[in-house]
Amino acid sequence: MKSISYLAIPLSFALGILLAWLVWPPKVIVTWETASEVDTAGFYLYRSDSPSGPFILLNTTPIPAQGDPLTGASYQFEDRTVKWGRVYFYRLEELERSGGRNQYPEVAKVRAGAGWGLALGFGVLAASLAWLGLAVKAR
Repeated sequence: MKSISYLAIPLSFALGILLAWLVWPPKVIVTWETASEVDTAGFYLYRSDSPSGPFILLNTTPIPAQGDPLTGASYQFEDRTVKWGRVYFYRLEELERSGGRNQYPEVAKVRAGAGWGLALGFGVLAASLAWLGLAVKAR
């Protein structure tokens, strides 16, 4: 029986984490819902590195309003200009048909990327496959 090299398991675990890091580009998906939309033309989304700002505008063209005065709508914006693992803060602004703007005071805090849980899961999977491959070769 051949001996099994256990060094390949930690190396494949690290490689699995690295691949998970490289395969999935970091992104943040910001979602919101409205209960009703009276004279709403659209929405602007802002991002900052700090909860107190300064906030930068992410979309130069407003996200068009889809709801009406009786029913609201659900919205989604995908921010792909983020860096993996960094924390970002988002703020929403409503654009009215008259041109007025209402900036909402709520700020959402988000960490960019698929998350370390997913990366660690890939690492465990890669290590398990390496161990299985080494065990089969040892027979």
